[in-house]
Amino acid sequence: MNIVERCPTGIKGFDEICEGGFVRNSSNIIIGGPGSGKTTFLLEFLWNGATKFNENGLYCSFEPDIVETLKDGLVYGWDFAKLNEQDKIKFMKFSPSTSIGDLKSELTKLIAKYNIKRICFDPISVVALNLNDEGKIREAIFDLCLLMKRLKVTSLFSDESIETNKLVEEKELGKTDIMKFLTDSVIILYDYPSAFSIDRALRIIKMRRTDHERMPVGMKISKKGIEIFRLTDENSE
Repeated sequence: MNIVERCPTGIKGFDEICEGGFVRNSSNIIIGGPGSGKTTFLLEFLWNGATKFNENGLYCSFEPDIVETLKDGLVYGWDFAKLNEQDKIKFMKFSPSTSIGDLKSELTKLIAKYNIKRICFDPISVVALNLNDEGKIREAIFDLCLLMKRLKVTSLFSDESIETNKLVEEKELGKTDIMKFLTDSVIILYDYPSAFSIDRALRIIKMRRTDHERMPVGMKISKKGIEIFRLTDENSE
């Protein structure tokens, strides 16, 4: 019996490769390049949370335009505007110049007001723009992750990578490398040519307290959202 409480993503195939989903109230980072599916992963995590698991969500944008993000959701049939009106998923745009203190204060209020259980930050690298000292960046990110755990929220951070077409070399993928050490799990999204008739892959680099799939797995994005499958699966074709 798994004694670790899970926060299922509801993303087809993903929960099956990590014992049922993310560890409840953990901090997790999704790393990938442009068009790799980071925002789609975050949005589906929130959408499934509200519609399948009765868990309210919060999407914190530091860069993407909220209106455009809502339009992106509609491509998959996710009417976030409706859920926003119902206070099930809220969308907030923060300025890159927002101090970590102000951010934590505002998040604490929003989480309490809307009973938030899932939160996404897109992209977290923007938070570090005004912090040129590595020690301050580490402290800010650590404080943010710790706050989310204290407030009993499962959090997903997105981060941008330099390149995503190599399955072996991850050394230079994250701009905010410290996130790989401070978060409970690290997920890499790849966009690469392959012999498996797919052009995307996902790999769980680490996930604490979880017996997860170590090898890259296939990933497809259709009008229904994300689908994860093992590369040896006969159904991947």
